Amino acid sequence: MPADIGHCYEELHLSGPTNIPNQLAQLTAKKPPELLKSSSGYRLEKRVRDAFDQKYGQRAITIAVTKLLKELPSKLPDLGERTYLDEALKCFEVEAFRAAIVMTWNLAYHHFCDYIMKNRLADFNARWIIVFPAHHKNAAKVITKIEDFGDNLKESEVIKIAKSASIVTNDVGKILEEKLGRRNSAAHPSNVKIEQLQAEEFIDDLVKNVVLKLV
Repeated sequence: MPADIGHCYEELHLSGPTNIPNQLAQLTAKKPPELLKSSSGYRLEKRVRDAFDQKYGQRAITIAVTKLLKELPSKLPDLGERTYLDEALKCFEVEAFRAAIVMTWNLAYHHFCDYIMKNRLADFNARWIIVFPAHHKNAAKVITKIEDFGDNLKESEVIKIAKSASIVTNDVGKILEEKLGRRNSAAHPSNVKIEQLQAEEFIDDLVKNVVLKLV
């Protein structure tokens, strides 16, 4: 209310507006209004509040995640990963948090498979036949190119084989499994809400503990 606003100026030892009620009335009369009046007082119109949040209200984790994604290209030589990264950043910046989670998973999973291809492919193929012998009942299968992962195995199966072969630690494997479940919740139609805090935690954990560790 006008008296409360005047009191705020007094508490801060600031010279306030000469006619607070008149200025509030002007702000509520604008088209679109900057203030909305109700029986309980005044509140900022959503578009005005969003503009202030965008300019002044970013939390430290939001700034950190944005910075993390923007600095990642120099650490990703693979062009395919950079494409996923670009889309993840665009989604995050426009608050498309479901899409940001899906694209960050695509980035991390592609990086994970590429790491196996370049560093531990023989170990992976040798362990595959032990962990999933039924996959090889007609003929022995091996991964020879990155597309073979998607053609022959579920994402969860790739993670399980990699854990069994000690290609990743149990901790990294648990992160991948948990994030895969979260990706599935985000990607499939459901009543599960995906909000900013969830997206930030997902991106921060997956990039720091998978993408940047598997080098």
